[in-house]
Amino acid sequence: MMFKKVLVANRGEVALRIYSTLQKLGVSAVGIHTYQDREALHVRRITENYLLTESPQSGYLDSEQIISIALKSNCQAIHPGYGFLSESATFARQCRRAGLIFIGPPEEAMAAMGEKISARGYALQAGVPIVPGTGGLQMSNEELLDACKDFEFPLLVKPSAGGGGKGLHVVQNLDELREVMPIARREANSSFGDDTLLVEKYLPRARHIEFQIVADNFGEVIHLGERECSLQRRHQKIVEEAPAPHFSDANRRIMGSAAVELAKAIGYKNIGTIEFLVDADSPEIFYFMEMNTRLQVEHRVTEMITGLDLVEVQLRIAAGSALQDFLPPTKFEGHAIEARIYAEDAFNGFLPTGGLVGKFTASSFAHTTTDSAITDDVFVSSSFDPMLAKVAAWAHDRTTAIERLRETLAHTVCLGITTNIDFLIQLLNMSEIQESHYDTKFIETLNLDPPQPSRAVLAAYANLVSPHFEQGSWRTDGWRLNGAPSATLAAYVNGQRFEVSLQDTSILDCDIYRNDSNFWIHHPSFGTWEIANTSDSGKSLAALSGDIVSPMPGVVVALRVEVGDQVMVGDPLLVIEAMKMEYVVRASRQGRVAVFHVQLGSSVQVGKLLVEVVEDV
Repeated sequence: MMFKKVLVANRGEVALRIYSTLQKLGVSAVGIHTYQDREALHVRRITENYLLTESPQSGYLDSEQIISIALKSNCQAIHPGYGFLSESATFARQCRRAGLIFIGPPEEAMAAMGEKISARGYALQAGVPIVPGTGGLQMSNEELLDACKDFEFPLLVKPSAGGGGKGLHVVQNLDELREVMPIARREANSSFGDDTLLVEKYLPRARHIEFQIVADNFGEVIHLGERECSLQRRHQKIVEEAPAPHFSDANRRIMGSAAVELAKAIGYKNIGTIEFLVDADSPEIFYFMEMNTRLQVEHRVTEMITGLDLVEVQLRIAAGSALQDFLPPTKFEGHAIEARIYAEDAFNGFLPTGGLVGKFTASSFAHTTTDSAITDDVFVSSSFDPMLAKVAAWAHDRTTAIERLRETLAHTVCLGITTNIDFLIQLLNMSEIQESHYDTKFIETLNLDPPQPSRAVLAAYANLVSPHFEQGSWRTDGWRLNGAPSATLAAYVNGQRFEVSLQDTSILDCDIYRNDSNFWIHHPSFGTWEIANTSDSGKSLAALSGDIVSPMPGVVVALRVEVGDQVMVGDPLLVIEAMKMEYVVRASRQGRVAVFHVQLGSSVQVGKLLVEVVEDV
């Protein structure tokens, strides 16, 4: 029998995704939120919503408080979504002891797979090959260094707990390993509450392919095909598709069988994902990487090619139904591809951005979906993951699916903060993507020069700042360029100066937004542009003077030097954490550290002066 009431222990788009299925099934929903999220869309949609105390991050990790809310609101079960407590065996156990059903796998299976070190052992027992490596619950940094001294570099350092690409670092030698381990431990502890590290051989040419597992409480285990997840940056996925292109039936049969057998070996129940690294040159060679014991961000592409609702599958299994009672024989049809929209600057090292979203409009086309909790006037904080939305498209063939995704992204409007939308469109246009010739390092190899604004975009800006521009030209659904200022105007894009004058009238429908002295302009054919009427000379002078400014919003989590220390170009000065990732800020000149303008725990915004480095006289 289906649940009557379920608490959704998450936020943002995944909370809305779960709520949608609960509504469809007639199940009442209870939501939670921090004070920072009090105006969020998931709070407005899930009307029975309870405030969590504590800091923004710890609120969604406060298992005792969440269970207390579930009990007092008469919920029968808790759906954890993904991230936060979704892969916590401790939380699953707490739910069981409180008489609540955890909508996910049993705590024993989560414990077995939740620690990558433990998971490697179970994979070996099940006959699934693993990547060579080392790690242990009590191993110190020095012990790990000693264990790795005879390994062949490069190596991959990653948290033993959790997933999502957080805390992963590639190192080329022992010195880099020594520098990275404290950072990786802080990231692991911040994201998963466990700083245990695993070090593995890094495969330079690999594909990331995962299998969707479904298991009921009666021993039935199946897979719903694979997903290709090789397009990544900083070891985090940005584009996923199903089925995997250039993937043989033989590979699908062998790897799918390995995934099912591993799930059976650990007594897995509910849905989960088993991830593999596949040799890009010899696809018959594959290694178990990890198992995600939860709903995946990219579950939409599997839903699109199977016609299933995976959240509904989770709910029915947790409520005690057998697969044979509700799951029809699996049929795969067509191709689906998904892209994640992030608050980040793809043309500046994928640094996170954040800030106030002035305007957000999700586009809607046939056979596409957009999952997002972003609305106009929402502030994107550096406290959480930078994903703003995910856009998925389906078609009978891969080429058409890519075209539909590209068109949907082009019509998605997000003004006020820098996002990766234009980069995603550029990526999907590349022949390597369209022909499926890429691996997990493909994006790292790209030479990402910022694009140049078109004449139409500059003309739109010139009209906006022209004295001839009338307020009546603003429209809620966009703006029409129909004037012709005679003066020559200056516009600055990415610090580059452009001179603009209009000679002829024209018509151009745009979406526009203004914050401070900057204008944001969007058109499906030309992308999104932030244009200012002043230069970035202040930042340039700062760089020349040795003043170090913050490249992104975040929190200072480590100081690597002290006032008076001598530094060389490239030496680490401090570490900033933003959106659960750490970034090392390095010296841009040789000299002496004169003064710090921040301390441990300081919150900083983009452009904040951090430290001054001066030449010794």
